[in-house]
Amino acid sequence: MRTTPLPEFQSEALLPGQDFAPVEQLIRAEAAQHGLDLHTGNGRSIWCQVEQGEFGARKRGDGVLVFARAHRADALAAMQQAIGEHLAHHLPAAAAALRWPSAADAGRPPANFSLARLVSSRRISADFWRVRLEAPGLHRFAGDDSLHFRLVLPQPGDAAPEWPVLGGNGQVVWPCGARALHRPVYTTRAIDPGRCWLDLDIFDHAGGRAIAWARTATAGAPAGLLGPSGGGIPQAPRLVLAGDETAYPALARILEARAGSAEGDLFLLGARADYPFPAAPGIRRHHLPQGAAALCRRLRASPPDPGCFLWIATARSGIDSLKAVILGELHHHSGQTHLSAYWNDKD
Repeated sequence: MRTTPLPEFQSEALLPGQDFAPVEQLIRAEAAQHGLDLHTGNGRSIWCQVEQGEFGARKRGDGVLVFARAHRADALAAMQQAIGEHLAHHLPAAAAALRWPSAADAGRPPANFSLARLVSSRRISADFWRVRLEAPGLHRFAGDDSLHFRLVLPQPGDAAPEWPVLGGNGQVVWPCGARALHRPVYTTRAIDPGRCWLDLDIFDHAGGRAIAWARTATAGAPAGLLGPSGGGIPQAPRLVLAGDETAYPALARILEARAGSAEGDLFLLGARADYPFPAAPGIRRHHLPQGAAALCRRLRASPPDPGCFLWIATARSGIDSLKAVILGELHHHSGQTHLSAYWNDKD
Protein backbone atom coordinates (compact mmCIF):
# COMPACT_ATOMS: atom_id res chain seq x y z
CA MET A 1 0.00 0.00 0.00
CA ARG A 2 1.29 3.45 -0.92
CA THR A 3 1.99 5.77 2.04
CA THR A 4 3.51 8.79 0.25
CA PRO A 5 1.78 11.32 -2.05
CA LEU A 6 2.20 11.00 -5.80
CA PRO A 7 4.59 13.47 -7.46
CA GLU A 8 2.75 16.32 -9.17
CA PHE A 9 3.81 15.74 -12.80
CA GLN A 10 2.82 12.38 -14.29
CA SER A 11 2.76 10.63 -17.63
CA GLU A 12 2.14 7.09 -18.80
CA ALA A 13 2.32 5.11 -22.03
CA LEU A 14 0.88 1.74 -23.04
CA LEU A 15 3.05 -0.96 -24.65
CA PRO A 16 0.37 -3.17 -26.29
CA GLY A 17 1.14 -6.90 -26.47
CA GLN A 18 4.28 -6.51 -24.33
CA ASP A 19 5.05 -9.25 -21.79
CA PHE A 20 5.49 -7.82 -18.27
CA ALA A 21 8.42 -10.07 -17.26
CA PRO A 22 11.22 -8.50 -19.38
CA VAL A 23 10.12 -4.98 -18.40
CA GLU A 24 10.11 -6.01 -14.74
CA GLN A 25 13.58 -7.54 -15.14
CA LEU A 26 14.88 -4.36 -16.74
CA ILE A 27 13.61 -2.21 -13.86
CA ARG A 28 15.05 -4.61 -11.27
CA ALA A 29 18.45 -4.47 -13.00
CA GLU A 30 18.36 -0.67 -13.04
CA ALA A 31 17.52 -0.59 -9.33
CA ALA A 32 20.33 -3.02 -8.49
CA GLN A 33 22.89 -1.15 -10.57
CA HIS A 34 22.15 2.25 -9.03
CA GLY A 35 21.01 1.24 -5.52
CA LEU A 36 17.46 2.57 -6.01
CA ASP A 37 14.49 1.97 -3.71
CA LEU A 38 12.43 -0.74 -5.40
CA HIS A 39 8.71 -1.41 -4.80
CA THR A 40 6.42 -4.13 -6.12
CA GLY A 41 2.70 -4.77 -6.06
CA ASN A 42 1.48 -8.38 -6.08
CA GLY A 43 3.47 -9.31 -9.16
CA ARG A 44 1.51 -6.84 -11.28
CA SER A 45 3.48 -3.62 -10.81
CA ILE A 46 7.00 -2.44 -10.06
CA TRP A 47 8.50 1.00 -9.58
CA CYS A 48 11.67 2.76 -8.41
CA GLN A 49 11.95 5.91 -6.38
CA VAL A 50 14.59 8.46 -7.42
CA GLU A 51 15.31 11.97 -6.22
CA GLN A 52 13.33 13.49 -9.12
CA GLY A 53 10.29 11.28 -8.54
CA GLU A 54 9.65 7.69 -9.59
CA PHE A 55 9.29 5.47 -12.65
CA GLY A 56 7.93 2.00 -13.23
CA ALA A 57 5.48 -0.27 -15.00
CA ARG A 58 2.35 -2.31 -14.36
CA LYS A 59 0.33 -4.90 -16.23
CA ARG A 60 -2.53 -3.54 -18.32
CA GLY A 61 -4.64 -6.07 -20.24
CA ASP A 62 -2.38 -7.91 -22.67
CA GLY A 63 0.30 -5.20 -22.43
CA VAL A 64 2.35 -3.11 -20.04
CA LEU A 65 1.77 0.47 -18.91
CA VAL A 66 5.03 2.32 -18.24
CA PHE A 67 4.86 5.50 -16.19
CA ALA A 68 6.96 8.43 -15.01
CA ARG A 69 6.15 10.73 -12.09
CA ALA A 70 8.23 13.77 -11.22
CA HIS A 71 8.29 16.73 -8.88
CA ARG A 72 9.07 19.14 -11.76
CA ALA A 73 7.96 19.34 -15.39
CA ASP A 74 11.50 19.33 -16.77
CA ALA A 75 12.36 16.29 -14.65
CA LEU A 76 9.33 14.48 -16.10
CA ALA A 77 10.63 15.11 -19.63
CA ALA A 78 14.04 13.77 -18.63
CA MET A 79 12.51 10.63 -17.11
CA GLN A 80 10.38 10.03 -20.21
CA GLN A 81 13.47 10.29 -22.36
CA ALA A 82 15.47 7.96 -20.10
CA ILE A 83 12.71 5.33 -20.20
CA GLY A 84 12.61 5.53 -23.98
CA GLU A 85 16.40 5.18 -24.26
CA HIS A 86 16.54 2.19 -21.89
CA LEU A 87 13.76 0.45 -23.79
CA ALA A 88 15.45 1.17 -27.12
CA HIS A 89 18.66 -0.42 -25.85
CA HIS A 90 17.15 -3.51 -24.21
CA LEU A 91 13.66 -3.95 -25.72
CA PRO A 92 13.65 -2.20 -29.10
CA ALA A 93 10.25 -3.53 -30.14
CA ALA A 94 8.73 -2.06 -26.98
CA ALA A 95 10.49 1.24 -27.60
CA ALA A 96 9.02 1.41 -31.10
CA ALA A 97 5.53 1.12 -29.60
CA LEU A 98 6.09 3.73 -26.89
CA ARG A 99 3.72 6.70 -27.14
CA TRP A 100 3.71 9.41 -24.48
CA PRO A 101 0.51 11.54 -24.61
CA SER A 102 1.99 14.79 -25.88
CA ALA A 103 1.21 14.92 -29.60
CA ALA A 104 0.20 18.58 -29.30
CA ASP A 105 3.82 19.42 -28.51
CA ALA A 106 5.20 17.81 -31.68
CA GLY A 107 7.91 19.97 -33.23
CA ARG A 108 8.63 21.90 -30.04
CA PRO A 109 11.90 21.63 -28.08
CA PRO A 110 11.78 19.26 -25.08
CA ALA A 111 10.82 20.97 -21.81
CA ASN A 112 14.25 20.13 -20.37
CA PHE A 113 16.27 21.57 -23.29
CA SER A 114 17.89 25.03 -23.37
CA LEU A 115 19.78 26.64 -26.23
CA ALA A 116 22.96 28.27 -24.91
CA ARG A 117 25.96 30.16 -26.24
CA LEU A 118 29.62 30.01 -25.28
CA VAL A 119 30.85 32.91 -23.15
CA SER A 120 34.41 31.76 -22.37
CA SER A 121 36.71 28.75 -22.18
CA ARG A 122 39.99 28.60 -20.27
CA ARG A 123 42.44 26.10 -18.80
CA ILE A 124 42.21 25.82 -14.99
CA SER A 125 44.70 22.96 -14.40
CA ALA A 126 46.91 20.56 -16.33
CA ASP A 127 43.92 18.35 -17.13
CA PHE A 128 40.85 20.61 -17.10
CA TRP A 129 39.23 23.47 -18.98
CA ARG A 130 36.42 25.57 -17.56
CA VAL A 131 33.61 26.52 -19.93
CA ARG A 132 31.03 29.21 -19.23
CA LEU A 133 27.72 29.07 -21.08
CA GLU A 134 24.94 31.63 -21.14
CA ALA A 135 21.25 30.79 -21.50
CA PRO A 136 17.89 31.91 -20.12
CA GLY A 137 15.85 29.75 -17.77
CA LEU A 138 18.70 28.01 -15.94
CA HIS A 139 16.97 27.81 -12.55
CA ARG A 140 16.24 24.10 -13.03
CA PHE A 141 20.01 23.37 -12.98
CA ALA A 142 20.63 25.23 -9.70
CA GLY A 143 19.27 22.71 -7.18
CA ASP A 144 21.28 20.23 -5.15
CA ASP A 145 18.98 17.32 -6.05
CA SER A 146 20.44 16.76 -9.53
CA LEU A 147 24.02 17.65 -10.43
CA HIS A 148 24.35 16.61 -14.06
CA PHE A 149 23.13 17.47 -17.55
CA ARG A 150 23.93 16.63 -21.16
CA LEU A 151 26.02 19.13 -23.10
CA VAL A 152 24.65 19.03 -26.65
CA LEU A 153 27.19 19.93 -29.33
CA PRO A 154 26.80 20.17 -33.11
CA GLN A 155 29.14 18.53 -35.60
CA PRO A 156 32.38 20.46 -36.15
CA GLY A 157 31.81 23.12 -38.80
CA ASP A 158 28.01 22.90 -38.65
CA ALA A 159 27.05 26.59 -38.63
CA ALA A 160 23.29 25.96 -38.50
CA PRO A 161 22.75 22.84 -36.38
CA GLU A 162 19.43 21.10 -35.97
CA TRP A 163 18.33 20.77 -32.34
CA PRO A 164 16.11 18.11 -30.73
CA VAL A 165 12.33 18.39 -30.97
CA LEU A 166 9.41 16.34 -29.70
CA GLY A 167 7.88 13.86 -32.10
CA GLY A 168 4.23 12.99 -32.43
CA ASN A 169 4.74 10.11 -29.95
CA GLY A 170 6.11 12.44 -27.26
CA GLN A 171 9.64 11.08 -27.62
CA VAL A 172 12.62 13.31 -28.37
CA VAL A 173 13.64 13.26 -32.05
CA TRP A 174 17.36 13.78 -32.57
CA PRO A 175 19.02 14.71 -35.85
CA CYS A 176 21.02 11.83 -37.25
CA GLY A 177 23.68 11.07 -39.84
CA ALA A 178 25.87 14.05 -40.73
CA ARG A 179 23.76 16.31 -38.47
CA ALA A 180 23.99 14.04 -35.38
CA LEU A 181 24.64 15.86 -32.10
CA HIS A 182 27.22 14.91 -29.48
CA ARG A 183 25.60 14.49 -26.01
CA PRO A 184 28.15 13.85 -23.23
CA VAL A 185 27.15 14.16 -19.56
CA TYR A 186 28.73 16.88 -17.41
CA THR A 187 28.35 18.36 -13.93
CA THR A 188 27.03 21.83 -13.20
CA ARG A 189 30.15 23.13 -11.46
CA ALA A 190 28.86 26.65 -10.73
CA ILE A 191 25.75 28.56 -11.71
CA ASP A 192 24.07 31.95 -11.40
CA PRO A 193 20.59 31.58 -12.91
CA GLY A 194 19.79 35.20 -12.17
CA ARG A 195 22.66 36.29 -14.40
CA CYS A 196 21.99 33.43 -16.85
CA TRP A 197 25.34 31.63 -16.74
CA LEU A 198 26.52 28.11 -15.95
CA ASP A 199 30.06 26.72 -15.61
CA LEU A 200 31.23 23.19 -16.43
CA ASP A 201 34.70 21.65 -16.28
CA ILE A 202 35.90 19.40 -19.12
CA PHE A 203 38.61 16.78 -18.64
CA ASP A 204 41.34 17.23 -21.26
CA HIS A 205 41.85 13.81 -22.85
CA ALA A 206 42.95 12.65 -26.28
CA GLY A 207 40.19 12.29 -28.85
CA GLY A 208 37.50 14.00 -26.80
CA ARG A 209 35.01 15.95 -28.94
CA ALA A 210 33.94 18.20 -26.07
CA ILE A 211 37.47 19.25 -25.19
CA ALA A 212 38.22 19.87 -28.87
CA TRP A 213 35.17 22.14 -28.99
CA ALA A 214 36.21 23.92 -25.78
CA ARG A 215 39.69 24.59 -27.18
CA THR A 216 38.59 25.93 -30.55
CA ALA A 217 35.07 27.38 -30.31
CA THR A 218 34.73 31.16 -30.24
CA ALA A 219 32.48 33.26 -28.02
CA GLY A 220 28.88 33.00 -29.16
CA ALA A 221 29.19 29.43 -30.44
CA PRO A 222 25.89 27.56 -29.89
CA ALA A 223 25.41 24.57 -27.59
CA GLY A 224 22.48 22.83 -25.97
CA LEU A 225 21.78 21.94 -22.34
CA LEU A 226 19.54 18.93 -21.68
CA GLY A 227 18.54 18.13 -18.14
CA PRO A 228 19.15 18.21 -15.31
CA SER A 229 19.66 14.53 -14.50
CA GLY A 230 21.60 12.31 -12.14
CA GLY A 231 22.00 12.09 -8.39
CA GLY A 232 22.23 14.94 -5.95
CA ILE A 233 24.33 15.99 -2.97
CA PRO A 234 24.61 13.25 -0.31
CA GLN A 235 23.38 14.57 3.05
CA ALA A 236 24.87 12.03 5.48
CA PRO A 237 27.10 13.47 8.21
CA ARG A 238 29.93 11.04 7.35
CA LEU A 239 31.08 10.59 3.76
CA VAL A 240 33.53 8.53 1.73
CA LEU A 241 33.95 10.29 -1.61
CA ALA A 242 36.04 8.89 -4.47
CA GLY A 243 36.48 9.19 -8.21
CA ASP A 244 38.84 9.52 -11.12
CA GLU A 245 39.25 12.65 -13.25
CA THR A 246 35.82 12.27 -14.86
CA ALA A 247 34.27 12.63 -11.40
CA TYR A 248 36.44 15.48 -10.07
CA PRO A 249 33.91 18.25 -10.92
CA ALA A 250 31.08 16.35 -9.20
CA LEU A 251 33.28 15.69 -6.18
CA ALA A 252 34.14 19.40 -6.03
CA ARG A 253 30.45 20.31 -6.16
CA ILE A 254 29.72 17.94 -3.26
CA LEU A 255 32.63 19.27 -1.20
CA GLU A 256 31.49 22.84 -1.77
CA ALA A 257 27.91 22.05 -0.75
CA ARG A 258 28.88 20.07 2.38
CA ALA A 259 31.82 22.22 3.56
CA GLY A 260 31.66 22.41 7.34
CA SER A 261 28.64 20.09 7.63
CA ALA A 262 30.21 16.69 6.93
CA GLU A 263 33.37 14.78 7.76
CA GLY A 264 35.08 11.87 6.10
CA ASP A 265 37.53 11.07 3.34
CA LEU A 266 38.07 12.06 -0.28
CA PHE A 267 40.02 9.63 -2.49
CA LEU A 268 41.30 10.98 -5.81
CA LEU A 269 41.84 8.05 -8.18
CA GLY A 270 43.21 9.93 -11.20
CA ALA A 271 46.81 10.11 -12.38
CA ARG A 272 47.05 13.69 -11.14
CA ALA A 273 45.33 15.56 -8.35
CA ASP A 274 45.89 19.21 -9.28
CA TYR A 275 42.23 19.99 -10.00
CA PRO A 276 41.15 23.10 -8.02
CA PHE A 277 39.03 21.49 -5.30
CA PRO A 278 37.39 23.82 -2.78
CA ALA A 279 38.44 23.77 0.86
CA ALA A 280 36.40 21.29 2.91
CA PRO A 281 37.14 21.26 6.65
CA GLY A 282 36.64 17.80 8.11
CA ILE A 283 37.25 15.98 4.81
CA ARG A 284 40.67 14.30 4.59
CA ARG A 285 42.13 14.16 1.09
CA HIS A 286 44.08 11.17 -0.29
CA HIS A 287 45.61 10.64 -3.73
CA LEU A 288 45.49 7.03 -4.98
CA PRO A 289 46.84 7.15 -8.56
CA GLN A 290 46.61 3.33 -8.73
CA GLY A 291 42.86 3.84 -8.97
CA ALA A 292 40.01 1.56 -7.94
CA ALA A 293 42.26 -1.37 -7.05
CA ALA A 294 44.04 0.76 -4.44
CA LEU A 295 40.72 1.97 -3.05
CA CYS A 296 39.47 -1.62 -2.76
CA ARG A 297 42.53 -2.48 -0.68
CA ARG A 298 42.03 0.61 1.47
CA LEU A 299 38.36 -0.20 2.15
CA ARG A 300 39.13 -3.82 3.00
CA ALA A 301 41.80 -2.71 5.47
CA SER A 302 39.58 -0.04 7.03
CA PRO A 303 35.88 -0.69 6.35
CA PRO A 304 33.61 2.38 6.52
CA ASP A 305 31.17 2.75 9.40
CA PRO A 306 27.66 1.40 8.62
CA GLY A 307 26.16 4.90 8.74
CA CYS A 308 28.75 6.34 6.35
CA PHE A 309 27.56 7.24 2.85
CA LEU A 310 29.86 6.12 0.00
CA TRP A 311 29.76 8.24 -3.18
CA ILE A 312 32.09 6.79 -5.81
CA ALA A 313 32.32 7.32 -9.58
CA THR A 314 34.94 5.97 -11.96
CA ALA A 315 35.32 3.57 -14.91
CA ARG A 316 32.95 0.60 -15.36
CA SER A 317 35.57 -2.02 -14.38
CA GLY A 318 36.50 -0.06 -11.26
CA ILE A 319 32.88 0.28 -10.17
CA ASP A 320 32.30 -3.43 -10.69
CA SER A 321 35.25 -4.31 -8.46
CA LEU A 322 34.21 -1.74 -5.84
CA LYS A 323 30.65 -3.09 -5.78
CA ALA A 324 32.03 -6.57 -5.14
CA VAL A 325 34.01 -5.28 -2.17
CA ILE A 326 31.53 -2.76 -0.71
CA LEU A 327 28.28 -4.65 -1.19
CA GLY A 328 29.52 -8.25 -1.49
CA GLU A 329 32.40 -8.48 1.00
CA LEU A 330 31.78 -5.65 3.45
CA HIS A 331 27.96 -5.84 3.18
CA HIS A 332 27.57 -2.07 3.31
CA HIS A 333 23.91 -1.15 2.89
CA SER A 334 23.13 -0.34 -0.75
CA GLY A 335 20.95 2.56 0.38
CA GLN A 336 24.10 4.16 1.80
CA THR A 337 25.96 4.08 -1.51
CA HIS A 338 26.13 5.83 -4.86
CA LEU A 339 28.36 3.74 -7.12
CA SER A 340 28.33 5.03 -10.69
CA ALA A 341 30.29 4.22 -13.86
CA TYR A 342 31.13 7.55 -15.51
CA TRP A 343 32.81 5.90 -18.51
CA ASN A 344 33.18 2.43 -20.00
CA ASP A 345 36.69 0.99 -20.24
CA LYS A 346 35.34 -2.42 -21.27
CA ASP A 347 34.53 -1.54 -24.88
